[in-house]
Amino acid sequence: MATDNLDRRSLLLAPAVLTACASQTGAERQSAESVLLSFLRSFEDCDLPRMESAFAEDATYFDRARPTETQDLSNYRRGRGMPAGMRRLAQQLPTTNPGPPYHRLTPEDLLIQEEDDVAVCSFHLASQGALGRRTIILRRRAGRWEIIHIHASNIEQA
Repeated sequence: MATDNLDRRSLLLAPAVLTACASQTGAERQSAESVLLSFLRSFEDCDLPRMESAFAEDATYFDRARPTETQDLSNYRRGRGMPAGMRRLAQQLPTTNPGPPYHRLTPEDLLIQEEDDVAVCSFHLASQGALGRRTIILRRRAGRWEIIHIHASNIEQA
């Protein structure tokens, strides 16, 4: 009798356990590259909730900043969370451009160096008269890839 109750409970719990295992396996299968490209698509669409969900709680960044003639170097210091310039752009573009997507990000020369639960993703973003360089570091925690750091810099042609 006690065995019958145990078997019934096992049968009732089996779908939940199998679903949890299947979703974890799916997350583990998700590649760092697919997560990076999905993040870039959400940035093209200026989808702030999706963009923010890609960042780890302890994420940091070095934002792209134009050279300054003043002594204010605050834009060059490390920040926390999603880069402020990225947030401003995602808020501004929907007010000036048709979309979504509101802009195009085409990573060139994409290199992903993966070691255990860390992936270093570097690429270029070409635009007229400038070259954007990006490094995005992802960490896999509990089967989910998250952005833990973005380093962005732009080089303008003279």
